Amino acid sequence: MPLACISLLRYGKNGVIEEQRGLAAHDCRAPAASAADVIWLHLQGLPAPEQLQALSAVFGLHPLALEDVFHRETRSKIEAYEAQQFVVLNYLHQDQTGKFNTGLVSIFLGKNYLISINDGPGDLFEPVRRRIRNTGKPCEHGADYLLYALADVIVDSGFSLLEELGDQIEALENEILDNPGHEARNKIHCIKRELVQVRRIWWPQREVIAALMRDDGHFLSDITRLYMRDCYDHCVIVIDFVETYREMASNLLDTYLSAVSQRMNDVMKALTIIATIFLPLMFLTGLYGMNFDTESPWNLPELHWRFGYFYVLSVMAVVVIGMLIYFRRKRWL
Repeated sequence: MPLACISLLRYGKNGVIEEQRGLAAHDCRAPAASAADVIWLHLQGLPAPEQLQALSAVFGLHPLALEDVFHRETRSKIEAYEAQQFVVLNYLHQDQTGKFNTGLVSIFLGKNYLISINDGPGDLFEPVRRRIRNTGKPCEHGADYLLYALADVIVDSGFSLLEELGDQIEALENEILDNPGHEARNKIHCIKRELVQVRRIWWPQREVIAALMRDDGHFLSDITRLYMRDCYDHCVIVIDFVETYREMASNLLDTYLSAVSQRMNDVMKALTIIATIFLPLMFLTGLYGMNFDTESPWNLPELHWRFGYFYVLSVMAVVVIGMLIYFRRKRWL
């Protein structure tokens, strides 16, 4: 198994004190003696067992929490242990094909330190690092505020996904009205699956954020719990958007079925009009196609007219024009 990339960021009220990347697990040390300093260890990628064992030896990570790190299907949850709090948060990211994939972030929060593990691609928490480098608000608080900052980034990542889905729904609505084909139907089902996936991820996250907001294990300060309330509000907004888009997707399916039905009605209407127009023409051609004695003056005498053929064609043309005018007045055309 490839090793996860380990980065260390130690900071205090005056900003970054130490920052290293590409560390080996055995090089990580316990928090510094200064209670004002915060150590943030971040592992990008799924760590190897030996990496977690080395970190566990230094920070005393609970074995049950370590098992959850390797379970990709772990639901968002929060567990409180004696010396640390373990938080699991899921999020969604898009691959190059636009497909939604699930990412898992495991967080160990202890006194003066935080360990985050992200098994997804890309550096999701680079905005938080920039704020710390610029001596932003995370530098004014402890490791518990860093937990809030990471959770806020994860929750807010849902807005960009929903914005993308909203654009897809709007474009799909126009496509359905213009060309309600099988491809549009497949896109509707794809969007509905993606919305179910978003809901499945963010609904448990709301419960986790609510639990952090009501934290009674003294892991979070009163100020951080106040910020968690804002994060909870964002989570509720994401879920509200999901429910709205799910309803819109269901309406899209109804619109698609209505458009297909309307197109079928238009086709049947056109075929009916064509058949109705040809009905008297077929009668005329059938009438003159009867095999009676042509020598008798009573059997189709117009067959002997010099311009009889053109007279019949003229009658046919008048019938067609008359029927078209009638259909137009009835608004059938």
